[in-house]
Amino acid sequence: MRALLSVARATALEGLQQPAVLLITLSCAVLTALQPIVQLHTFGDSGRLARDCGLAFLLFFGILVCALTSGGTLAADLHNGTAALAVAKPVRRLSYLLGKYAGSCAVAVTFAWCALWSVLLAERTAEAYVETANMAGEIRDVLCGSLSLAVPALALGFAALRNACGAHRFGLSFFGAMSALYPLAAILLGWFARDGSPVAFTAWNPLLDVRLFPAGALLALLLLIFCAITTALCVRLPVAPAAALSFLLLFLGFLADGFAQAGPVGAVAACLIPNVQHFWLADSMAAGASLSPSLFAVTALYAGAYAFFALALGYAGLRNRDL
Repeated sequence: MRALLSVARATALEGLQQPAVLLITLSCAVLTALQPIVQLHTFGDSGRLARDCGLAFLLFFGILVCALTSGGTLAADLHNGTAALAVAKPVRRLSYLLGKYAGSCAVAVTFAWCALWSVLLAERTAEAYVETANMAGEIRDVLCGSLSLAVPALALGFAALRNACGAHRFGLSFFGAMSALYPLAAILLGWFARDGSPVAFTAWNPLLDVRLFPAGALLALLLLIFCAITTALCVRLPVAPAAALSFLLLFLGFLADGFAQAGPVGAVAACLIPNVQHFWLADSMAAGASLSPSLFAVTALYAGAYAFFALALGYAGLRNRDL
């Protein structure tokens, strides 16, 4: 267990310090914050458009983070001999593989936390009908949009300052600042209305769609599945083919329900690919539905079973590989 935790900690630290992971997280946060500001046509539902785009960004960029963390670090270790050195010590191959997976899960959850808060603020920034004593109509929350863009900039500045003054790790400081600044921004926005006017201290309301929290939690579970998939694939493949196969599985996962109704062959295919529709709550949210605890538990059990299946295949490939 100690060896597993050591590998997991090293993988998480390495993943959070990768420049590519930082740039992917920064791109996801900035694009999510910008898209409700630059929308030209909202089709009468700007909030839903901002929410769905933000969740799509979370899923797309999250799979890249999974590939670069779980798959990238494992493939690099296998290539440069670090894995052989680790296994030569009292570290079992299974512990090494599970440690890589656990560390990548920590990075994926950190990314999902930051991206989800960005989606929450983007949904508030989007156009909404506001009626006050002075005006009535559709307006964007300019203050919220400004804070959404300011948080990544402040996180970069904080990380640069800590790195320059005390030689602290830039990536860790950046992710720590992002994780803390987003909730602080939401708390601050609670004392301002959508039109930017302050409200009474006792009337605090952040105006956030709390249903996004379970939606983000389901997508985080899906990212944990893809962490297992990329970990298993990179036992034998480089990072780029593993990432490409992960996106292919994502595409096929949206069609899994259709495969299940296409006869015996389709049913087998539906069992082998992750059913993404179980984790995509955006369509149900548009109809006013919410996530029940029982449905979340079943989905989490499905995610755990699929991750176990993927890691079992990965271990079978690693056990017989000459390091």
